[in-house]
Amino acid sequence: MQNQDIIQLLSHHRVPGRLHLPQALTCYQLLGLLRATVPPSALANALSPSRLDQALHNLEAQGEVLLGVGKRVCMAQPTVYTSDEESVTGIQFLGDRAYLRLAHQALQTGQPVTQTLLRPKNKRLEWIQTQLGASNIGCHTPDQLVSQLPTPQLPANWQLREQHRSDNPFFTYQGFESILGYRPEPGRQCDRWQPIIGLEHLGSIASLRLLKTPEGEFLWFQDGQFFGITPDTAYLAMFELDLQINQPLQIALDEKPGLLDLRDTFFPKAYAQLIWRLSKPSPDHNRIRYVDAQNQPRVKAALERLGCVLV
Repeated sequence: MQNQDIIQLLSHHRVPGRLHLPQALTCYQLLGLLRATVPPSALANALSPSRLDQALHNLEAQGEVLLGVGKRVCMAQPTVYTSDEESVTGIQFLGDRAYLRLAHQALQTGQPVTQTLLRPKNKRLEWIQTQLGASNIGCHTPDQLVSQLPTPQLPANWQLREQHRSDNPFFTYQGFESILGYRPEPGRQCDRWQPIIGLEHLGSIASLRLLKTPEGEFLWFQDGQFFGITPDTAYLAMFELDLQINQPLQIALDEKPGLLDLRDTFFPKAYAQLIWRLSKPSPDHNRIRYVDAQNQPRVKAALERLGCVLV
């Protein structure tokens, strides 16, 4: 399974009657479409639900897709990123590929319209942002991304109002793997997700409000009710829960080589996208990142904004 297969399928699905918007698909629907288009030789190892889930989280970190409530996914809004504010020689296009041709036209690149590394005719950032803005395509620099990062927070009532679940997940998943609850305590982020035996266990531990089903859907438990929430909302809540009971997540950053190991750590999408923009993947794993000395202050500022402690 290639990331480009996922991007191509999601970009081709549009909201009926509103073709300027990408249509959200469930992970189950996307998996079915991939199985219908990917060569049979690739099916055995590449198209499992767990591999798809991993690929989608990596694509969200890169800024390509958005993950929503109920294991839904769609293309992110079209955006270009540049690291140089003075003279822009090349900018990376990410998100909804339905706008890629339009980006080439707006920037007068003269390149093949399938290329995602754009070389605008005019190198001034202000001109580039104006041209792209007229086509509803965003353009951001790393410093702009840092200043726009959301702060950790619990789900707001308006986010929950329309996402009430009528079913009880402990009955729905009876006989399956236990539902997990997020409990901030020392250790890795992945170890803070612990099995909940049932409603009695949930009720006895007031801090267990953030839940995850065996299918990877995030839930919020409040006032005796269950609400579906997006992964992004869940990750912001994770870090807020850490702060509330003074259990910040410790992240190792080896400054000399700039090595940042994020294999067991997930961030809100704005943070993940910023870190991915400012780092390069290790040959061994996409979530082991190398951050050069120039970008380390920005990455540190972002992690500290989440309450993380660098060690």
